[in-house]
Order: sequence, then C-alpha cells, then structure tokens
Amino acid sequence: MGFLGLGIGGLWNLAFYAMAFLLVLTPVVFVHELGHFLVARWCGVHVKEFSIGFGKEIFGFTDRYGTRWRFAWLPLGGFVKFLDDESATSMPSREALDRLSPAERAGAFQTKPPSARAAIVAAGPIANFLLAITIFTLIFTFVGELVTPPRVGAVEADGPAAKAGFAANDLIVSVEGQQVKSFAEVERIITLNAERNLTFGVDRAGALVELKATPVWREMASPLGNKLKRVTIGIEPPAMPARVGGLVARAPAAAAGFQTGDVIVSIDGTPVKSFNDMQKIVSVNPDRELSFEVDRDSALVTLKVTPAAQEASDGAGGKVKQGLIGIRAAPQGEYIRFTPVEALGQAINRTYSIIADNLTALYQIMAQRMPADQLRGPLGIAELSAQVATWGPTALLSFVAFISVAIGFVNLFPIPVLDGGHLVFYAIEAVRRQPLSERAQEIALRIGLALVLLLFVCVTYVDIRRVIDRLTGLG
Repeated sequence: MGFLGLGIGGLWNLAFYAMAFLLVLTPVVFVHELGHFLVARWCGVHVKEFSIGFGKEIFGFTDRYGTRWRFAWLPLGGFVKFLDDESATSMPSREALDRLSPAERAGAFQTKPPSARAAIVAAGPIANFLLAITIFTLIFTFVGELVTPPRVGAVEADGPAAKAGFAANDLIVSVEGQQVKSFAEVERIITLNAERNLTFGVDRAGALVELKATPVWREMASPLGNKLKRVTIGIEPPAMPARVGGLVARAPAAAAGFQTGDVIVSIDGTPVKSFNDMQKIVSVNPDRELSFEVDRDSALVTLKVTPAAQEASDGAGGKVKQGLIGIRAAPQGEYIRFTPVEALGQAINRTYSIIADNLTALYQIMAQRMPADQLRGPLGIAELSAQVATWGPTALLSFVAFISVAIGFVNLFPIPVLDGGHLVFYAIEAVRRQPLSERAQEIALRIGLALVLLLFVCVTYVDIRRVIDRLTGLG
C-alpha cells in the first residue's frame, strides 16, 4: 500500500497524517523555544514574540510582560523574537539597537555579554535533550523497557551471517568488543556499520566463539507498507508467535475485522506457527483473497482479507509485488521496569546513544556508506508519526523523544541561522574581544539560510520520491 492506501483514505487520511505530525512536532518545537524563552527572561532580555509556526497568526495572546504568544499557519518550527531583533533569525542590527531608549536597551539581546547570548541560544537544543530524558525516564519507570535477548532465531541462507558461520540459537554477547544485552542493540550496531567487517562474540552452548561478518544493505517491504532499506547480516530473532500486536487503521486487516491479541492459526488451511510464517504466505499472495482462521479468546473466528500489493526489490535489480495486510507483531521479550533513579540513568544513556547514532549516520551518509534516502523531511516525519500513532501512546511518546533529540542535534550544526551557527559567532567574539562586523554576519547568515533551504528541498524531494515510488508501485 502507498502513502494514501495504507492510511485511512482520502481527505480523512491526510487529516490523520496532519494530526499525528502536529502531535509529534508541536511539543518538541514548544519545548525548544521555551528553552530560549526562559533563559532569555532569566538573563533580562525582553521577548517580543513566542511563535509556534511561521507566517500569519491563527490565534494568540499578549502576557503581562508584553510578550505575544502566537500560533501561526505553517507548523514547521517556531521562534522567539527579542526586542532588538530585525527578524526571527536574530540578525544583529545596530540600527534596531539605536532606535531603542536607554531603558529598552537594558532588555535588548545584543547588549548582553557573549556568555549570556550563548546560554540563551544553547538553551533550545538543551531543552530538547531534557524533554527526551524526561519522556524516557517516565517510560522506563512506569512502562519499562522491552528487552529481547540477542539470540539468533534464524540465519538467512547465503547471507553474511551464514557465510560467517552463525547458527540458530547462538547468543550474541558482544560486537566489536562492546557488550550487548538485547537484539535491538545488535541491530543498532549493525545498522550503523554497513560494509564494515565486524567481530561478534557468540556464546554457543557455553563456548565462546568469535565470528566476523560484514553488514550489507537490503531492500524489503514492511507489514506497514513501507519499502525499507535495511542494513543486515542476515539474522533474525527467535520466531515471534503469529499474534496481532497492532493494526494499521483502514488497512486490509483492520477492514476485515482483525483485533489486537488475535492469534493466527491457519491461512487457507495451511497451519501458521509464527509471525514469519504468516508474512511469507501473505507476501506471495497480493490481490488474492485469503481465509484466516484466528484464535480470539479461545474461540475460532474465520476472517477473509485480500492483501494489498506493495512493490519491492527482488534483490537482483528487478521489482516484485508483495502482499501486505497491515498487521504489526506483538512485542517479543520482557518489559523491565526501573526505579526512578535507574530510569533516569537509562534515559540519559538512551539520549546519548541517539545523539551518537545521529553523528555516525551523518558520517556514513557523507562517506556514501549510507544512502541519503534514509533522511526524513517534514513529509517523512508526518508519515512516520501517523504509523507510530497506530502503535499506541507509549510508542508515540518514544517517537516524540527521538524527534526531540534529532531536532536538538540538528540545531547544533555550526551553520549560520541555526543555533550552532550563532554559538560559533559568540565563540569568535569571545576570542576576538569584539563581534564580527554586521556585514560579515549578514553574509554568513545568508549562506547558512541557503544551505538550510537546500537541505529542506533535498529531504522534501526524497520524501516525495518515496511517496511516488510507493503509489506507482501499486499500478
């Protein structure tokens, strides 16, 4: 199914994507700008506007300090505007400063020392990281962390793992000397090391074995209708039971009456013992009605569903249609809950890991070891938000935390216009004992703006190509 086919159809589908996107992005943007705002107030800077979104105001109000709080039409970010700002990019202007009275100058951003301005600018990304830490802490405390042991359930024939000597039931204990405790950790390390030979420490029936395998890129279709490029060595965790863990709204399975918790017993009379068995049967039957026998609360129910067609690579440069019904597997593993202090430590580690992974992924893309189409722009985030929203509130909160870290990370890039670029200006000012000239800063900001706009166009193009590929793949 495509961008529209696996959603909820037509205008309502677009509304669902928009609502999910706003649910994810709005709190992240609000917290980012709130970081700037609170530290600015603390440093004695007067804030004229606090805006969520760009463009014409939809609604807003003015607080007792004279700050206009507003929501605007284009919800792709936000800004705080200081008393002496000429624009939302905090472009310094001597003329704007000269127009202020002596009393007003005391509340101007440009009159503050570099350390105060740096603190105000850095507060936005830091607030994003703190939001992620808070969300992860709450999840680890009240829900727990799902941990699946890093045990090999199956080895893909002729894949890197098979050639390296991996076998079913091997327990992976380390990768490149780094201890691993879950299958998700193993997958994360593999994903960030495409085309690099890795050393795996494996516990095989009590004996420690060292194996070497090189992760490769493979394209596949997910049960949610995505064409995914995945880095893999060709191993899978132990087989998941054929239990429905979640449904994509208005996808074939949901429309046929499947429910979360259903256990698929057979398809067209063929016994189904695992989720993978179900996927294999569905995959080779696009556009053909199938009869599912389902165990629902110990009662057998028969449901008929026609898998939708999704185009994917056949691994040999060609294309093949695969069937998809829009079912997510039930989580496998054990939820481990932590005390609040332990959860805080885990949350800090998780946030740090996301930042480190982003740095590694950026390097991989620049080194052309990871394709640039793994990037996501606004459309991509909207699509992922809608998909994650169908998985439940915990998954959606985790995604908000992930996006918050990503936005904080990107804003620290040393590009003028972004927070990191401003921090570079203040560092130069601290060393030179005087700021760069307004002309130099203006040129740098224009270059930075051009780079940001170019990046925006590129990721949007990637998003649109992904959608077009999906839609044309249905023909």
